[in-house]
Amino acid sequence: MAFRIHFTRDDLLRVSLGDGPDLLHETVISLRILQQRRPGVGLGPWQGWARGQVLPSARLLQSLIPPHGFCPDFLTPLVSTDFDTGLDALLHTPKTFLRGDMEAFTRITGRTLPAWAGDLADGSPRALETVDQAVRDWHRVAIAPMQEHLHARVEAARASAARALLAEGLDAMLSRLHPTISWSSPVLEVFSPDYDEDVHLEGRGLRLIPSLFCGRRPALLLTSQPPVVMFPVPHDTVWIPEPDRVGEPRPGTLEALLGRSRALTLRLITIGHGVTTTDLARRTGVSAATVSHHTTVLRDAGLITTHRAGPHAHHLPTPLGSRLVHNGHA
Repeated sequence: MAFRIHFTRDDLLRVSLGDGPDLLHETVISLRILQQRRPGVGLGPWQGWARGQVLPSARLLQSLIPPHGFCPDFLTPLVSTDFDTGLDALLHTPKTFLRGDMEAFTRITGRTLPAWAGDLADGSPRALETVDQAVRDWHRVAIAPMQEHLHARVEAARASAARALLAEGLDAMLSRLHPTISWSSPVLEVFSPDYDEDVHLEGRGLRLIPSLFCGRRPALLLTSQPPVVMFPVPHDTVWIPEPDRVGEPRPGTLEALLGRSRALTLRLITIGHGVTTTDLARRTGVSAATVSHHTTVLRDAGLITTHRAGPHAHHLPTPLGSRLVHNGHA
């Protein structure tokens, strides 16, 4: 069984690679991995650690996100590397869409809606705000601590696909995305244990996004514009939680000095000399305004310098900033 995605000539001209992880989607589908009996070697350590981080609000989300199969579309309303942008779209989901989504959930999964989700099906703003806060809570406790690993794995898979495209062309890239995906022009076949369907792109194109938490098989977002295939990244590097991941950072770590988000910003500036504010916003999953605030604090502390080239601000580490990162304090 598979989704057979049919391309026209115009579709082939509109194939694109995502800029980075879709943080809202990764946060939502990580709750699938949390519930699976066999998450795989690559995600097993994260699952074991994350089960100790579950808040009551995450259990609320789990009632709508089964370990396999249908997941309501309103939880992943658009493809965006910016977490807040995705959640803003979720908060503004039309009532008619919510009602249809909840009806599809009960029809396809055979589950009964939890009591609180009745208000959700009616388009209650308060119910949507409850979901928004639950997603934020889960991201904070279970995704943010390993976000650097998430970005690195997605970026490595994206770079590998881009190299295949540049060196050998589109056929080579589409043929090597993942073992569960095969390409025989003009059809991309994506394995599915539950569906056997033909999908005609009809000029809409296709966006390809590497994903850490889609597990062992791809995820399709066919209602997106353009449609999206999220394909699993290789799990050749495994995230191992540190003993101090639960609770506050240890005294003396960069996170304790700067906070997790600002420490991540400094690490990314140190790794990528000359990185721009836009790049940092994409990689950290926060707004450009938030990144600008972080870089101002880092600059005032003597940890980075900033140089402008046209409309872009490029950030560089100072010797002190580099020492803080490279001496093991990050």
